[in-house]
Amino acid sequence: MAGEMWSEKYRKISFNQIIGNEGARKAFYEWIKNWKEGDKAVLLVGQAGTGKNTTIYAAARELGYHVVELNASDTRTKEKLIKKLGFSLYTVGLFDEKRLVLFDEVDGIYGRDDYGGTEYINELLEKPPVPIVLTANDENNENVIKLEKKTIKISFQKVPLKMIIMYLKHIVELEGKKVDLKLLNEIAKKSDGDVRAAINLLQSMVDAPKTIERMDLLKDAIISKQDALMALFNEENPETAYEKFSKIDFNSRDKLYLLFYSILASGLDKSKRKAALRVISEIDIFETRIESTQEWRMLKWFDRIIVNKFYNQSFRQGIKYYEEEPLWELKIKYWTELRLFKSIKERVNQRYHTSNSDFVLYYIPCLVNLARKDKEKTFRYLQYLGFNDNFISLIDKRVKT
Repeated sequence: MAGEMWSEKYRKISFNQIIGNEGARKAFYEWIKNWKEGDKAVLLVGQAGTGKNTTIYAAARELGYHVVELNASDTRTKEKLIKKLGFSLYTVGLFDEKRLVLFDEVDGIYGRDDYGGTEYINELLEKPPVPIVLTANDENNENVIKLEKKTIKISFQKVPLKMIIMYLKHIVELEGKKVDLKLLNEIAKKSDGDVRAAINLLQSMVDAPKTIERMDLLKDAIISKQDALMALFNEENPETAYEKFSKIDFNSRDKLYLLFYSILASGLDKSKRKAALRVISEIDIFETRIESTQEWRMLKWFDRIIVNKFYNQSFRQGIKYYEEEPLWELKIKYWTELRLFKSIKERVNQRYHTSNSDFVLYYIPCLVNLARKDKEKTFRYLQYLGFNDNFISLIDKRVKT
């Protein structure tokens, strides 16, 4: 098919054609081959591009299973899960096909019980009526660690460099292309054990008509955090800033931390720091809403929103890249305030029926203004409402600044 992505084309391969993680693949194959009703689900853990999904689909094809795949948008509610699974769990298909249920990337979708989705998954894991497979990229994720007790864990490691080079060479031959071995080596190094990334980068190299364009693509394929942030802070063209910033190999939360640390360590004056932190808080609200609603597809706009929020801001060029955590005195200040806000969260939610973030953004500034006009009366009122001395002290400090 013209224009087909090679990473998808070479994903549809037989089980024995998959490279790397031979022991893990064999363990999975034996599990599904010998599976019987009630057997534990299996959890495949390893970074993206190590062959987890390719292994699942290849084994399923060979053993006659139809894969029912569910992702973040499918698993939020019990109703969605039941509708998506239909009668797959307890009936056979028209042609007696066997079914396997795949919960993909559970480190991003698991652990939220707000609408009954994970509760239903937990029920299925107690005594699975069909083979259930879960995949995760981050084995240190707390929800993944909890799942290990309910499943059989199989770990996938980075694919060795030499194996990736050999595989890329094989693809080049199948495609009837000519690519210099030195370039294949560079592509393999850049992929860092991620076979899918290596194949995508190889296709980009082959499609680039000139050597200089190939090298530019290779250079930009993975950009350093420092270069990406400096582009965000200094580039005049927002599209260039977006192209570079979107290439950081970080998740959304880590990107926010990186921006937060850089702002705190940059020595901005008070007004500019306040403006910069307000931008961070707005982006944080967007990211938190994605997590709470599990509308993970909205993350595709995350980098674009960051660039748009920072572009044309007066503080932008005053920010310097800083990856380490902030100085201890800054860290302890924000940590103390965070603990304080968490301590009042329940009181705020119950008494005022508003979110903690709205209370911080809208109510606290009003309290500060009232205290500036009549501190004694305002503080007596806060004590009457049940707020403790620590909270009153925080308002007092803000009155003085």
